[in-house]
Amino acid sequence: MNKETQTERVTKYLYINGATDNKTIAKDLDIITHNVRRIVGTETHKGNFKRVAKGVYVLSETMLKQYKQLERKVS
Repeated sequence: MNKETQTERVTKYLYINGATDNKTIAKDLDIITHNVRRIVGTETHKGNFKRVAKGVYVLSETMLKQYKQLERKVS
């Protein structure tokens, strides 16, 4: 059994939904807001997410390309 981490869930959510604010992510994924803020902050620092407005994040171009390549391989 392979359980997804909260970071993986947030990343997948941003891939599917595009730019989204912290509170919406927390509500939709049932993760506390503090954890979502920590995740997006860390991932933005790593270059995986990009901040587009106050509290609003999107996947970086690099991450989008990686997800699209994975999608093609699986299809």
